[in-house]
Amino acid sequence: MTTIITRLMPDQAAAQSAADRLQFKGVPKRACDVIVASDKAEARMQRAQVHPDAIAAYSKALAAGNAVLVVRTTYKPLGAAQMTRDILAKRDTIDAGNVTEDFFVPGKPEKARSVLKDHPLILSLPVPAPRGPVSSEFGLRLLKEHRRKRDLKHNNPMSAKFWPGKLISRKSRSSSVISGGRYMSQMFWPGKLLSTKPRHKKVIPGGGFPFSRMFGMKTVS
Repeated sequence: MTTIITRLMPDQAAAQSAADRLQFKGVPKRACDVIVASDKAEARMQRAQVHPDAIAAYSKALAAGNAVLVVRTTYKPLGAAQMTRDILAKRDTIDAGNVTEDFFVPGKPEKARSVLKDHPLILSLPVPAPRGPVSSEFGLRLLKEHRRKRDLKHNNPMSAKFWPGKLISRKSRSSSVISGGRYMSQMFWPGKLLSTKPRHKKVIPGGGFPFSRMFGMKTVS
């Protein structure tokens, strides 16, 4: 929201003095306009956003040697509108009659400056892109034909290119890895590894009595 405040001053020096005071208080220089009599005065008042019902009265006053001060106050600095009213109230101003000298105008969002002057929208396409997959813009296919898997039963396996022999043998396998059925233990132990004799229940050969009987102890209670 912008508040437009206009005042009719006695001359250009008085209007410029008031503008300098406002700028000293923090009002931006671009927000202040001092307009004097010229062939472009009316056009300048329109660009400065002077209220339409005040332009005719101000044009007559400019022809008489007066000056118009236009201040466009925003939120910079805070309370700029009221501060401007208070400062101009202490100045020597001229009553322009029943005209609008203080009014609000709707604010517009500030347009961000572009990094490149000739390309305001860097990441945008020059023309609206048609809807569809992004890949179509680069000429890429989304889907392609599926490759047929090679069957080892019908096609030659890749190993046949460097190994002429068979990879799998159909011969029956024996229980021993050594041809002839010999076991590895027979190379260093001539006896049998397993005995078929019946085993005794007692550890002491000959069936001697238990060791606990030497001390008169019962083995089973």
